[in-house]
Amino acid sequence: MTRNRIQVTLLATMIAAALSPAYAATPSPAPATGAPPPAQDTTQDSTAASTAAPATTAAEREKKRRAAEQAVTNLSGVTVTPLRGSLQSAQSIKQDARMVVDSIVAEDIGKLPDNSVADAMQRITGVQVAQGFQGETSSVVIRGLPNVVTTLNGRELFSGVGRSFAFQNLPSTAVKAIKVYKSSEASLLDGGIAGLVDMELFRPFDFEGPKLAATYTQTHSKYTGHSDPNFSVLMSNRWNTDIGEFGALLNTSFMAQHYEYDAVWGDFPKVLTDGSGTPITNGTGNLVAAPNGFGADYNLGRRQRPEINYALQWKPNESTEFYAEGIYDWVSDDYSQPFYFSFPVGAVTPDNLSVGNTCYANQLTGSPYYGQTICDANGGSWTGNTYAATSTQAHQQHGHDIQNSIGVKWHGDRLRLSSDVSLNSSSFNDNTFIIDTFLKGPITTVWNGTAGNQQNWTLGGNPQLDPSNYYLNGLFQTWHTERGKEYAWRGDGTWDINGSFFSYLDFGLRAADHKAEYIGSVEISTPPPGGAGTGNITETPNPANQVVANFPSSFFCNMPTTSAIPVSWLTGCYNYLTGNADALRNFYGLPSGLAAENPGRYYHIDEKTYAAYVQAGYDTELFGMPVDGLMGIRMERVKRRLDAFSYDASTNIYSPLSTSTSAPVYLPNLSFNLHLTDALQLRLVGAKTVSYPGFGQLNPSLSLNPGTINRAGAASSGNPDLKPIKSNNYDASLEWYFAPAGYVSAGVFYRDIDGYIQNYVTDVTINGDAYQLSSPQSAGSGHLDGAEVAYQQFFDFLPGALSGLGVQLNYTYIEGSTRSPQFIGGPVVVSPLQNVSKNNGNAVLMYEKYGVSARLAYNYRSRFIDFFTQPTVAGVNDEVAPANQLDLSVAYDLNKYSTLVLTATNLTGEDLHQYWGDGTSRPRDIRYQDRTIGLGIRLKL
Repeated sequence: MTRNRIQVTLLATMIAAALSPAYAATPSPAPATGAPPPAQDTTQDSTAASTAAPATTAAEREKKRRAAEQAVTNLSGVTVTPLRGSLQSAQSIKQDARMVVDSIVAEDIGKLPDNSVADAMQRITGVQVAQGFQGETSSVVIRGLPNVVTTLNGRELFSGVGRSFAFQNLPSTAVKAIKVYKSSEASLLDGGIAGLVDMELFRPFDFEGPKLAATYTQTHSKYTGHSDPNFSVLMSNRWNTDIGEFGALLNTSFMAQHYEYDAVWGDFPKVLTDGSGTPITNGTGNLVAAPNGFGADYNLGRRQRPEINYALQWKPNESTEFYAEGIYDWVSDDYSQPFYFSFPVGAVTPDNLSVGNTCYANQLTGSPYYGQTICDANGGSWTGNTYAATSTQAHQQHGHDIQNSIGVKWHGDRLRLSSDVSLNSSSFNDNTFIIDTFLKGPITTVWNGTAGNQQNWTLGGNPQLDPSNYYLNGLFQTWHTERGKEYAWRGDGTWDINGSFFSYLDFGLRAADHKAEYIGSVEISTPPPGGAGTGNITETPNPANQVVANFPSSFFCNMPTTSAIPVSWLTGCYNYLTGNADALRNFYGLPSGLAAENPGRYYHIDEKTYAAYVQAGYDTELFGMPVDGLMGIRMERVKRRLDAFSYDASTNIYSPLSTSTSAPVYLPNLSFNLHLTDALQLRLVGAKTVSYPGFGQLNPSLSLNPGTINRAGAASSGNPDLKPIKSNNYDASLEWYFAPAGYVSAGVFYRDIDGYIQNYVTDVTINGDAYQLSSPQSAGSGHLDGAEVAYQQFFDFLPGALSGLGVQLNYTYIEGSTRSPQFIGGPVVVSPLQNVSKNNGNAVLMYEKYGVSARLAYNYRSRFIDFFTQPTVAGVNDEVAPANQLDLSVAYDLNKYSTLVLTATNLTGEDLHQYWGDGTSRPRDIRYQDRTIGLGIRLKL
């Protein structure tokens, strides 16, 4: 990265004078406007763009950009084929943008290249995604950073008590375009050092007249064996009347999915001991490390996501437009999360132990063996009265996101004004019911090693298949509700100065009141009647608590097998637990209903934001070539009040706590665009940005989840003293647009970050019990830098059918680090940034001709640190090697009204692998990624 750093240093030198030190406080956001220009006729020769022609004047370029704000991507035009038209529109957005912007535009009404917005975003240069445990994309980062602001048609959008939006909640059929702003300007909503994502929905004036479009797809999942429906319907029209032009649009969609997302895991690695606690060594006298235990965590469920959005537009005259629009999305997710695990390590002496050749210095700080050579074991067995168990977490989740807004736009000859009022509301509720069941001893746990980069293990003799071997342990029930609401107003304007240097002035105000509230239950494991047993409960379980003696055979369900666990196992059935929750609580001596509310899981935050910005657009010449850009500043003040409860572990008492914050922030920006020709341009951009701590991260209360045998409990708390993350951002790019749907671009970027928030896990004792406490800290200073290249082209010069071929290629290199404590209270060390994959890319082979439109897309992301765990013999890094997928989509036009669609995901059956520390000798998880195939039809009238 030396060369990249030299480039970045040159860029920083050019623009640093315009940037004063960032003053810590708490900023807020503002909207972005703009739409792609109308799609051009792609029937022209792809080599028609000339790089020798003189560049247009800055005034002409700005006039084109402003006209584009009122225009839309014309997806109903007959001269533009859908795939080329979408690429051309995305390219126009990139070329005409005032900042560094990449985007993806729907190929046709209801047709982004993936089912959800979250999945579609992985196709954008510099954007990385990851799947969560419920089998869908749930994490979106830009250039390795998760600190992203989300807007819908320029207005802030969020889910639950978070600051960001759950992109998986929005089906791709509702979206016209997704823009990713990688650099900032004063008019953009602030709060994301990574960037801003703006999603645009369709409006009635996007179409020339009446429009009716529908999609229907059946998608089959490999692991569940189910096929699920997905559909959408869009209706739009516009009318000329005596009082102006009216437009109305209604779009509705529905996504459903049966899913199975299985994971097999190994607990944290530790020094291996015999039953008396004496360390075991290999043949050369070195210590040996082995997983603390072995387990599986499956997720089997059905998810439904209805969505509806509307838009009304009225133009009483050519200069004025009134509008009202809104979106409603809902999620309902009922899923079973069964666990299967055994913790024999350290409890009894192992047999048949084998040790590999991966050796290293013990990194467990505070250990009497710290620094000694330790080698990883790769197989063995343990026999004795050790703890092996199954447990089903029965989840019932539901939530919604709503946004409604009204606004007006007016433009005169030189002045443009707009005003917008919006209301956001979001909620999410989770209710989880659990009953633990354990196996009577003695138990033999067989570890067959780590072939396939996974933990392969079984129980000798398969006692997990016999219902009579199971005994009841604790009942655990938890629930939480989160709500978010925001009232926001903004007013924006642009004045055409037409001066000799400054050409226009942007200005605006924004005020918002954002409330976030979280309520959660007490989390206590209640033992069964008479207790689970005496002494070693696996050796002497309470006979009255044998499962088959208390519950019918319908209590147990068989779980699927995997390559890591090839034999099935029994656990409580989801339907039995949810259908008999009150009866089960009564059996355990608890009243019917839900667990009591816990003050330690409550917080209420009221955050008021006031912002103003002003920025000037300039244009001049340099060596006879046009130069334009922006120079501006955004000023914000955030007033925040936090109400929660603090916890005193010595007295086990919660006390009310209130804190307030109010401070200004000043965010300058400067850009320089050199137009070498109409097709070739250089961008240099500098800006200051901030990201605010998440609302949950600020909550000081302590939440306790009790541990199990041989495993500490889990505790979490926030930190009200967290500071905003501050960043000085620098970008440079060179872009050559050689065809209507063809370009090459290359860029470098640098982020100088201060106060990056990272989670730490610390071993603590609370009320005599061991817990692993996870808490966020403002980690310290750091940087992130990298480079991006992108290329797309259709090969029109090829003969015959081959002229329909095209490619899209993009690659992003990222590196970053922070100077932060290795653990809370520990020494300051240089650590990599979380979520940062050094190598990221997309390769897409496209074809469009003779009514066929196809994409074969491969997405790649290299290994990255997911988070920092508690100190272990392998250090603190928890690293992920993602499942890099190959996906296919094919569409065939049956006629001008209907198109047949085929989609397939994860064609090569890739899986996600997770590791303790570096290397591959300590697998943490293998997560079996599903494969899907879908067949559907799109109709358009």
